[in-house]
Amino acid sequence: MYDSVLLPTDGSDGAAEALEHAIGAATAYDADLHIISIVDRRVVLAADTDEKETVRTELSDDATGAVEDLSARAAESDIDATTATTEGVPHREILRYAEDNDIDLLVLGTHGRTGREKRLHLGSTTERVVKESERPVVVVNIG
Repeated sequence: MYDSVLLPTDGSDGAAEALEHAIGAATAYDADLHIISIVDRRVVLAADTDEKETVRTELSDDATGAVEDLSARAAESDIDATTATTEGVPHREILRYAEDNDIDLLVLGTHGRTGREKRLHLGSTTERVVKESERPVVVVNIG
């Protein structure tokens, strides 16, 4: 049913928890696992001019570390993951990667916000991916 599973990560505990679901899907369907992280271009652009490259480098290092960490954890479950980092607007880059790599299933974590906090955070990356994806999306509620 699914030949490939995509897990975007921002390095958070929530993304690490979503890894278990991505590993489960990859194992159940004998699917390839892809793990990506996106350097948010908006954060780089918002930095002071003389700090842009430092911010970009730090964010890039964080993104690389995040995919390497989850890839190593996947390897502990005998899953070899394809990893990538890119720069852009996170939800757009996730959807672009899914399209370019013919991904069958996306697995994303959320923070499980409720009530007022949820209304204040409309427009999150996960929500935008769910709304715009033409592919199945599993949302792991991290609370």
